[in-house]
Amino acid sequence: MKMRKKISWLLSFFMVFSLFMGSAGMIVKADGQKAVVRIARQDSTATGTVYYKWDTAAEWTEVNQTAYNDTPIEINRPDDSLDHTVHFKVVCGTDTIINHCQVNKNGAQDASLDKNILTSEGGQAFSVSASEQVELILEFRTAASGGGGSTTGPASGETIAVTATAVGGAIGDLQIDGMRIGSGMGTNISGSFAGDKTQQHRVAIAADFGYAFASIMVNGTAIPLGGTTDNLEFEVAPADSYQIEVALTTNSSRSYNIIWAPSLTVAEQHGFGNDCVIEHGSVEIISAQLGDGTVVNAAELAGGNIADASTRLDGDFGYAEFKAGTKVTIKFTPDYGYQLLSASLNGGKLTAVDSQVGTFVLDMPATDLHLSALFTKSEDKVNTASTKVDGATLGNAENIIGSGNLQLNIADISGTELNQIQGGMQAQAGNGEIQSYLSMDLFQVVNKGNSNDAWETQLTDLNAKLNVTLQVKDEMKNQQGTYYVIREHDGAYEKLPATYDAASGTITFATDKFSAYALVFEAGTSSGTTTPGSGTTGNGAAGSSTAGNGNGTTGSGTAGNSTTGNTTAGNTSQTATVKTGDMTPVGIWFLLALCSGIGAIYFGCRKRIKN
Repeated sequence: MKMRKKISWLLSFFMVFSLFMGSAGMIVKADGQKAVVRIARQDSTATGTVYYKWDTAAEWTEVNQTAYNDTPIEINRPDDSLDHTVHFKVVCGTDTIINHCQVNKNGAQDASLDKNILTSEGGQAFSVSASEQVELILEFRTAASGGGGSTTGPASGETIAVTATAVGGAIGDLQIDGMRIGSGMGTNISGSFAGDKTQQHRVAIAADFGYAFASIMVNGTAIPLGGTTDNLEFEVAPADSYQIEVALTTNSSRSYNIIWAPSLTVAEQHGFGNDCVIEHGSVEIISAQLGDGTVVNAAELAGGNIADASTRLDGDFGYAEFKAGTKVTIKFTPDYGYQLLSASLNGGKLTAVDSQVGTFVLDMPATDLHLSALFTKSEDKVNTASTKVDGATLGNAENIIGSGNLQLNIADISGTELNQIQGGMQAQAGNGEIQSYLSMDLFQVVNKGNSNDAWETQLTDLNAKLNVTLQVKDEMKNQQGTYYVIREHDGAYEKLPATYDAASGTITFATDKFSAYALVFEAGTSSGTTTPGSGTTGNGAAGSSTAGNGNGTTGSGTAGNSTTGNTTAGNTSQTATVKTGDMTPVGIWFLLALCSGIGAIYFGCRKRIKN
């Protein structure tokens, strides 16, 4: 009896504990799944709507907004154990503009927010990790209020004409009451907006990149700049039309940015588009020489303690700021098969650093630079100066170098160089007939921002084998026999397997060393392929050679023999790691609570049931 009561009490306690853990799990999980939107308005006539969607969802969802009282409105995340991308879009109501907006992640402001992108048709995307809570804060106001003017908005749809002229530079953007005037940019702007001629209006004007305001006049009245350099908002008195006169000067105080991203997805996560996507290569800022001559290295730039220069990386997304005239050392590294062929970035001059491959000095222009489409597809190159070889093609080059292209120079060997190697080559050839002695020099080529100049690095010993197919002259085609290759490198002579296609006149072999070669012909029945054993003179031991693309290995034999080995294909395995979520889901706790409750009832009531 006592034992049954103890078991019943124990199961009851475990049931209560399981219910508590399940409830706590729900609370924690719910908190982690939330994103928050807070909406307020400065005046009662301002209206606006906020939409959101997660990741790749096609449809927008409207935020359930009942009042503009800055109350947090929670929206659920799809899964709090995974990273996500949230998209926000804001649609302003009639005569309404955004007075203030910001995005916080775990309380810290996200600097990538852009009001123009946020209010565009596609909205703005923000990446949110599993540990981050995102918060969008908005305040609307009527376009004419400006925080202290009329809150009624335009009383009628009167057309108000606007002209704007600029000297010493250009206007970058011009809006009145949130409406862009004409094209919004240039030295001569004309347009109109719909408004109330009896009310004040709010002007937002920005100088073009690289310029600052010297003065602004509206209908003959000077507008106080108040220390502003390149953008300003101000109220103008009621009028039938507005004539705006702007004088600009070079902006020596502002910094300009360099932005790049490895893909459109990453760019969109930071509020940018295709104009900053780097494909087929990478960018790295090495150092910067400031206006006073001080040179700042990459670590110092990333540290954020330099007043006039800084860099930061968010994953693969890059952002840097420099004053105009700063000499920025940048390394552009193309992928294999691509080259940097543009030597100017938005007017900024690039000068190659001869001693450092892929490195340039950029004279920072007075404009922001969004780096995109810098690298151009380029083919490997073969130069031939031989009486026996017309050309060649290269295979497996992408596993030889990671950047730029390969260039193979082929030439006949003669004179002193031929005298030095001829005896060793003939000893290896034995009864074979040497048809040609060739020098083969291999280079890695990375262009210096144009197609005529490049860094060339000679490659003599490779980490993998390069497949070389020689196109021989007509007299070497359709021969009844076979070809193979002898290589001399650092005084060692080695016979390499080769494939001879008599009809097309090609000889193909694999090699990882580049210096002197001999093409050797052996008369007999041509089977289309020749794979003699390989060997190195001087030690009597057979060498080995890996042919083709690295998947097969030829056999080995004593020098002079023609023993063909077996080819074994290698297997490649790949393991994928799957990200998992919580291994103790909330439902398990409730299931345990249910089982414990049933057990407690059973043991507590067992005697009564028997009776």
